[in-house]
Amino acid sequence: MNNFLVCFVTLATFCNCVQFPSSFKKCDKRRSDFNQCLSDVVYEGFKVLDKPLKSHGLPSLHDIEYPPDVIIEIGNSTYGLEQKFSKLRIIGLSKPESVTARLEFGPVVSTLTIEASYIEIIWQMKYDAQGTTVLLPLKVQTSLDLILRNPTLTFTIELEEYEKGATYFKVIHSDFDMHTDDFTPRFEQLFSDKLLNDEFNSALNEKGVQVFNIHKHLQVNMAPYFGSIFNSFFEKVPVAELFVD
Repeated sequence: MNNFLVCFVTLATFCNCVQFPSSFKKCDKRRSDFNQCLSDVVYEGFKVLDKPLKSHGLPSLHDIEYPPDVIIEIGNSTYGLEQKFSKLRIIGLSKPESVTARLEFGPVVSTLTIEASYIEIIWQMKYDAQGTTVLLPLKVQTSLDLILRNPTLTFTIELEEYEKGATYFKVIHSDFDMHTDDFTPRFEQLFSDKLLNDEFNSALNEKGVQVFNIHKHLQVNMAPYFGSIFNSFFEKVPVAELFVD
């Protein structure tokens, strides 16, 4: 998705719904350096969202908590291991090392793409599992931290214009993707035996990126959530307030 013009436009920390403060940098669509300007503004916007902007319906990007009804389930307990991931949180999105943004304007649909690179992102969740793993019966509830080092997050948002007294954007589709150099899963208490738990975490971490790539398709669940954040902002701010034509 993925994902954040919602960040750069939020530099309007003290604005009302239709006007930005004079300090807000509006990028000129006619200039050849438009996307570089956009990248700089998005980068600053990420940092602004270290705290939530309730006036614009925007959550903090430092600690994003999914709605409580978002649950990811894989496998089954009859033939293997039933796994459920819930109470998902992502920590650290407000502190990118670098941001590259581009906005391609189309006659009907415009596409915003943002690539944000980080030193570290932590993905926290509750993990429930029931079934059998390597012949060992397992029934457990534990916290699970997924630590991504040097990750790049890509947000792709498709926008369509509509009229409501002025021209506004609305999100019609969103995608989200993650790549990482290192992936470290950390189960707090998968097994009651601490030594066994630590050894399992260690063995799993040796194949961290491989494990990440196997389950990478599950991140599709994140796209609609980020898309809804974008949309909640765009419905308040006219397109004319975002750019110089």
